[in-house]
Order: sequence, then structure tokens, then C-alpha cells
Amino acid sequence: MPDDQTQRTPPVRRSPLASVWIPGDHGRTGSGGPGVTLHQGRDLSILRLQYAAAEAAKMAAYLSEKLGVASPAPNRAAEADGVRVLWGGPKHLTLIAPDGTKLLDRVADVTERTGGTFVDQSHGHAILRIAGPRARDLLSKGTGIDLHPDIFVADHVAHTALFHHTVTFDRREGPSTYDVHMMRGFAQDLFEHLTAHAAEYGYRLA
Repeated sequence: MPDDQTQRTPPVRRSPLASVWIPGDHGRTGSGGPGVTLHQGRDLSILRLQYAAAEAAKMAAYLSEKLGVASPAPNRAAEADGVRVLWGGPKHLTLIAPDGTKLLDRVADVTERTGGTFVDQSHGHAILRIAGPRARDLLSKGTGIDLHPDIFVADHVAHTALFHHTVTFDRREGPSTYDVHMMRGFAQDLFEHLTAHAAEYGYRLA
């Protein structure tokens, strides 16, 4: 007979913003609609991958073979077959894919062959997608990096601070579209800063 361990149902992942996320339009939304739209990243697998410098070429080859995605250059992101890879520093990558894609099993196979290690951060990280004509204005209130669209273009990545919290900016395709990665424990405080500063533009929680 199976023991109690095998009969347990995995815990349901709860958004760190569940208690404050009220869908709809807020702030000074004019006739043109809100200037900023926020989406929560939901049902995502997020893995942090590390490897030895001597194994970088082998890691890149196995990522291409097993995940179908290239290893990105410094401060860049790459994406293919539903897997997005962010450069996280020397010998360090973040991999993101929708739940159900068996990302963990596929990365485990890669690290077994290359000697790398990974940590599942799906429950420990939060991602907010911030878009709209005033998205750059909003983010510029809380960070010192240059987000001008001629400088910080699609697939550029920056590890920086936003309203005094450590974050990663991932510039996505589309006009003024950014994914902001943060630690789960700081998500609500950062959300409150963002919405307070977005109120003058009007914002939508989608």
C-alpha cells in the first residue's frame, strides 16, 4: 500500500499579490484608456541554473540540443520552443517556461551531462509584466538605468534596483513591454510602489 508521502497532492501555488490584486482600471484613467497595464506571470516554472566556467561551451550545446534554445550573451535573453533563458551573471542563467512543459526534468538531464546545478524558484519568484504607453515613464521613476527604446531593446536584460528592491528587467517584444522579476517576499511592497506611481497615468490590472 502506498505510504502517505506518495498520496500527497502538491501544494497549490498562490500569487503573492492575491490579497491586493483587484482587476480593472484604477487611477486617473482618461478617455484614451490607462497608460499602464500590469499582468501577473502565472503558472510558470522558473529555474536558476549554475555551471562551471570550463563547462560553458558544453552547457550551451546541451541547452540547444535538449531545450532548443541558445545560451544568451551577457545582459541578454533568448527564447525558443516556449523556453526563455535570461543571462543572470557569469556561469548563471534563469530559465522560464509554462508549467506542464517538464522544464525541471529537461534541465535535470542537461545538468547531469554537464555537471551544473539548478534550483527551482517557481514558488520563490514573482514576475510582473508592465506595458503601455507610459510603462517606461513609470519604471523610470524607480530605477536609474536607461530604458530608452533605442538603448534597452527587446531581449535586453538588466539586473538593477526598482524602488529600492532588487529586480531583473527583461525587455520583451512589443512597444514599452517589460517583465520585472522580483523575490516573492517583496512583491507586494513593490506592487504598492508601482501602483501608487502609476495612478497619475491610470493603470489596469489585467
